[in-house]
Amino acid sequence: MKKKEEIQTVEENFDGVEIPADLKGLTDSEVQQKTEQGQVNQVTDNLLKTDKEIIKENTINIFNILNFVLALLVLLVGSPKNTLFFGVVIINTLIGIVQELRAKHTIDKLSVLAKTKASVLRAGRLQQIAQEAIVLGETLYLRNGDQVPVDGRLLVGAGVEVDESLLTGEADRVQKKQQDKLFSGSFVTAGECFYQATAVGKDNFAEQLTSEAKTKKTGNSELTKVLSRMIAVLTVVIIPVGLGLFYSQYQASDSIQQAVLGTVAALVSMIPEGLMLLTSVAFAVGAANLARKKVLVQALPSIETLARVDVICLDKTGTITDGTLEFETALLEDISNERLNTIMGALMQHLKDQNATANALRKAFPAAGNWQAEKIIPFSSARKWSGVTFKDQGSFAFGAPEFMFKQLPEKMQRQIQPYLEEGQRVLVLVEYPGMLTDELQEEPQLLATLIISDNLRENARATFGYFAEQDVQLKVISGDHPLTVSKIAQKAGIENAAAFIDMSTLTEPIDYSALVVQKTVFGRVTPKQKRSLIRALKENHTVCMTGDGVNDVLALREADIGVAMANGSGAARAAADVILLDSDFARMQNVLNEGRRVINNIERVASMYLVKTIYSLILAIIFMIITNPYPFEPVQLTPINALTVGIPSFFLALKPSYERIKGDFLNNILRVSLPGALTVISAVMIIQLAAYLFNLDYQATSTMSVFLTGCVGLLVLYKVSFPLDKKKIALITLLSVAYLSCYLFFRTFFDFDKLWNRNLFFVIPLTVGIYWLFKGLTFVMEQLVAWRIRWQKKRQAKKKTKSRVI
Repeated sequence: MKKKEEIQTVEENFDGVEIPADLKGLTDSEVQQKTEQGQVNQVTDNLLKTDKEIIKENTINIFNILNFVLALLVLLVGSPKNTLFFGVVIINTLIGIVQELRAKHTIDKLSVLAKTKASVLRAGRLQQIAQEAIVLGETLYLRNGDQVPVDGRLLVGAGVEVDESLLTGEADRVQKKQQDKLFSGSFVTAGECFYQATAVGKDNFAEQLTSEAKTKKTGNSELTKVLSRMIAVLTVVIIPVGLGLFYSQYQASDSIQQAVLGTVAALVSMIPEGLMLLTSVAFAVGAANLARKKVLVQALPSIETLARVDVICLDKTGTITDGTLEFETALLEDISNERLNTIMGALMQHLKDQNATANALRKAFPAAGNWQAEKIIPFSSARKWSGVTFKDQGSFAFGAPEFMFKQLPEKMQRQIQPYLEEGQRVLVLVEYPGMLTDELQEEPQLLATLIISDNLRENARATFGYFAEQDVQLKVISGDHPLTVSKIAQKAGIENAAAFIDMSTLTEPIDYSALVVQKTVFGRVTPKQKRSLIRALKENHTVCMTGDGVNDVLALREADIGVAMANGSGAARAAADVILLDSDFARMQNVLNEGRRVINNIERVASMYLVKTIYSLILAIIFMIITNPYPFEPVQLTPINALTVGIPSFFLALKPSYERIKGDFLNNILRVSLPGALTVISAVMIIQLAAYLFNLDYQATSTMSVFLTGCVGLLVLYKVSFPLDKKKIALITLLSVAYLSCYLFFRTFFDFDKLWNRNLFFVIPLTVGIYWLFKGLTFVMEQLVAWRIRWQKKRQAKKKTKSRVI
């Protein structure tokens, strides 16, 4: 019974598709034989890491290896309790692996919904299969909007046009005839066809190009760049600094054990292994959270870009409106209502377009009569019309009025104006003298004006209002009439929607940079113009493009982040970074919020980790020069690393935090981390001076140095936790109590001296002093960062002015 239901569902998907009598496709036995021979389209889907890759990346990396070597050295010098830091590394790694695997499996379950299927002809019946199941010699069916899954040659197809821009970089449509080659990664912009697969899997033409066309944008994010530079610098610096410190510590103490422990303590704090782990986890959890809300992120670094978006470009259909069109009425010109129904019924019977307009007209004008088609011109977003030349009946076409007539008659303009102002879609039906061609060389005769209504999305006003509150600009870029689009955008509450322009009236060269500043709504836009508008906006903004049709593909690829609707074309989904699985534009609120949450939290966590990296590196260099014993032992750093950085960072990395992203990543983390690190260095050096002046022993100076370093860590935690809530206050309080208990109850284990002897006379004033020092340094750093940002803006403005003059 189940099989029968599945077959019925598949057959319903292909209603109206005429299968040529001489095409049968492969039989089930032939498919099985080819699969067993390995002639199958095994596509490598590497947009997400595998379970094995996640485990490997989290365990076998340069920092974990370095920590293992350091733990081994500590064991060799006979101090096992000082290897406690490696236990923390193991626990953090396990938590990270579990979190990332859980996130990946959540995404995997939902990504099945967004996978593009292939339509194949097997044993004379059309059915949908996974692209990975296509075998060599398969007969495939394509229609307008489909992406070509494998290389092949055209068998049957009328008026087929293909866009190969994702492969060649050229946006021109290529007309295909029988036996012409079709390349994987290209997409159909007009017509329908059957073709035979001539290559599968790795044998496909330009496999690397096609994989890039399926959404792998290679540009590194700002966050990734900063972290990569940090890793590169530490990798170069850590070994020579470690060797130099070991030599100076041995000179100072004459003890191999003391030299090893001092060197290991410095290097352990220098390594921000938890930061890399938490960054990976935060991205994965962010993607999983979005997946649960029916949003599929196809590349994890896209989450950072989502957070920085300040301009969203959207189409009218499917975003402002719900995508369902309805035929309202026809304004007749020298034609009877019966004749209109006959002509439109015949047109819709032979035109196989599957867009919303065609579906609305097909519903309004069911097939009638038995007219034979001589030539079919399918709809394309570039032409804006479609038509059929019928044997013994003449040629008829329908489409946008301004594309059907070289000059729109004034009477027609007056007639359609009220409908456009109501936000309705206007098409014209014309009769053409002679055989139809790709371009209308002669003036057609108007038969009727067709009025189609568009339904505004229920949640449109609330969604666009939210983006206005978040200082995110909205630009509407559509192929429809600009007045229609403008009126609907105004109804939806889009700011400045009355500022519109008809892009079909402009001639190149166009000053797109000025245009995107002046206008909000762009109508009658070609795919190339869409890409140019996005490119102009990217000069000053982080741009998100949403779309669902083949005419959106170039713009989706050009934008910083491309978002496609799941019910849109396969080509749009393949070109996008993010897919809205329920095709609801309101989900973009979740997308923006999740991106901001991830980046805000990673900035907080990075600030905390960078404090200890900076002060450890600088202190290591200082103690190399002064040859004093390094003030920390590895076991003493465990309370600092665990209670002021490690544990709170896991909580903060996953907390809600939807504030708008301001400034760049490096500036934001240096605002807190540099003052924190300088405060630690100042406190440690004051204690070193006190040890010299008051003859304090190593255990006393070490205990005070560790205590004050931990206090600075808690201050940094307090600073990065803003805005505070009850949970954050409770977390900081518990961690502070736990930190103090290490000195009260576990003093012997951590090799701490008493704090309530004469050390108290140093600790109390220094604790108060570091608070004010941290506050003062933070204020100075804020001013320096603000000055640096102003300087960068002036520099960019000068560059832009200079380039315009040239």
